[in-house]
Amino acid sequence: MRTLFKKFFGKACVKAVFLGMATVFALPPYFFVPAVFFGFAGLMRLLDRSEGLKDAVGIGAGFGFGYFGFGLAWVSQAMLIDGMGYGAMAPLPPLGFGLWGAMFPAMACFAARLAPAGARRALTLAGAWILTEMLRGVLFTGFPWNPVGSVWTAFPAMTQTASLFGVYGLSGATVFCASLFAFAGKPFRRRQNLLPLLSVALMAAAAIYGGIRLKHADNTFVRGVNFRLVQANIPQGVKWNRDAAERNLMKHVRLSRQGDADRITHVLWPETATSFFLLQDSFARGMITSALTQGSILLAGSLRSERAEGETPPYKLYNSIIAANDLGIELGHYDKAHLVPFGEYAPLTDYLPFIRRLVPGNTDFSVGKGVHTSIIPRTVPVGFLVCYEVIFPGRVADKQVRPYWLMNATNDGWYGVSAGPYQHLAAAQMRSVEEGLPLARVANTGISAMIDAYGRIIASLPLNKEGVLDVGLPRRTEKQTFYGTHGNTVPLILGLVSVMMGLVRKRRKKTC
Repeated sequence: MRTLFKKFFGKACVKAVFLGMATVFALPPYFFVPAVFFGFAGLMRLLDRSEGLKDAVGIGAGFGFGYFGFGLAWVSQAMLIDGMGYGAMAPLPPLGFGLWGAMFPAMACFAARLAPAGARRALTLAGAWILTEMLRGVLFTGFPWNPVGSVWTAFPAMTQTASLFGVYGLSGATVFCASLFAFAGKPFRRRQNLLPLLSVALMAAAAIYGGIRLKHADNTFVRGVNFRLVQANIPQGVKWNRDAAERNLMKHVRLSRQGDADRITHVLWPETATSFFLLQDSFARGMITSALTQGSILLAGSLRSERAEGETPPYKLYNSIIAANDLGIELGHYDKAHLVPFGEYAPLTDYLPFIRRLVPGNTDFSVGKGVHTSIIPRTVPVGFLVCYEVIFPGRVADKQVRPYWLMNATNDGWYGVSAGPYQHLAAAQMRSVEEGLPLARVANTGISAMIDAYGRIIASLPLNKEGVLDVGLPRRTEKQTFYGTHGNTVPLILGLVSVMMGLVRKRRKKTC
């Protein structure tokens, strides 16, 4: 046992923790990209010096603990909101995410240690990283937050390869290029010491491809469509206060009608914009008519309920996006399908009843029908996404009926001024590149933004600022992207091929 402890928690593992933490500075909102090269080059050197597979697994686990524990520490902000009563649990998210995240790099490093040192080990690590990121996107309902490829989000030319093999593939390419820098600073007498030059060449090729793609991008807008994104900036501690409910609703109405509202065709409100059931409460329905000018429509995040005869409770509760015209008549709705464990429902309560006390509210949300293109009168076909549904690569757009745009209604007010909203925005940008679709992101406290089909932010409202964003609808790409057509099959094949190329040993020629 003592030997095993030393293997998993030795000096190399501690160094790996700090390397993982350092890599976080390459992510939004910092975008200090050299950090990813420092992190993975250091990880590769630790693997090369490791004594065996157990040592490699410990190194990978340490890296993952630092990367996810530090990179997701901002989740603790949700525990510190006034009135929630969860302050004592604030240390749990960094620890929990660190322990949960540790197993994925541990698996990748296990595979990498099986390969011979050099380019083949870097290739194996990159392929295994793709596969473990994909696994992270589905395991326990999935949480593919902060894929390594998102470090490039601030550099549009570098993100365009995501239209080919998605952010998972971009993660693998980034890990491969960064790992090759483990050989930087050494004399060029040996062939493997030239590997950093290969890394530079691959990144240059990606930038050239991206630059060419952006040069030929369609920068026009859909005629006759004028959006108003409403960012009311209501603090989370006030949002569900019953005494403030009417005031919060009126704030959305006022912002919707201010200024040059007559030219607006679509008013967009964020996730659960108010505590009212907008289309099921007569007062709220009346306020919708006050918020809209003649001929315009409202697309708003709202609670929605349905009767459920013979069930307990006798109704179903949905986290939805509703569409209504200027008369307050419903035109359609979308119900969130990918719910947040411990946030929107309590998992495993049949086995662990105490979990119910850890989840806000007394009723679990019900699951919607899933991703589909909504055909709404006076609106070009749209794909709706509520909150973190936007973080799932390959699962945001209907493959059969391709939408013209995506709308992501969210509320990041839980996380205050932290890295969380910036990382969430970066995920939305990646989905636009992957699918070739513009995306309107409307957030309660920000960051609200219009993103074009190439992942570029056309206009935005900063975090924690009240205001509106009046903007047109950029056009989608004329053809569906390669990734949009084939989805996660592309990075899956890329990951498997990379691992096989790294692990398959060459046969030695027999000599007589």
